[in-house]
Amino acid sequence: MNRPRHFWIFKIIGVIGAASTVTGIVLTVAGLGDFESNNFMIGSFVAVIGVMMTALGIAIGFGPEIAKARAKTLRYIQEENKDDLTAIANNSAEIMSDAVSKTANAIANGVQKTMFCKHCGARIDADSTFCSRCGEKL
Repeated sequence: MNRPRHFWIFKIIGVIGAASTVTGIVLTVAGLGDFESNNFMIGSFVAVIGVMMTALGIAIGFGPEIAKARAKTLRYIQEENKDDLTAIANNSAEIMSDAVSKTANAIANGVQKTMFCKHCGARIDADSTFCSRCGEKL
């Protein structure tokens, strides 16, 4: 697959940045103790620039490879856990089905206008004049 030029340029920037980081760290360590030495100051500057170049180069230049690796990893995880994921999906479907039916029943029961008999506590239609269980007038 032919990649656009800028991917290769950023890869080169990333490699140069990594080398600059290592060089900067070596110069910084060599200049420790003598903070006014050129080694310490130049090394610190080169290390910081190198880190930024490395981050930019890796983020952009190796982006397609990183995305492919991530996709392969996700496919592997899905394949290895297919049975567990299927069980979770089935359980979720059962839970949702149960919840939907309970909600539908609650709505249906709520739509029916009912009340309770003040004498025996039986559930009766709201428009009843007498209780169907005890026969008392409401």
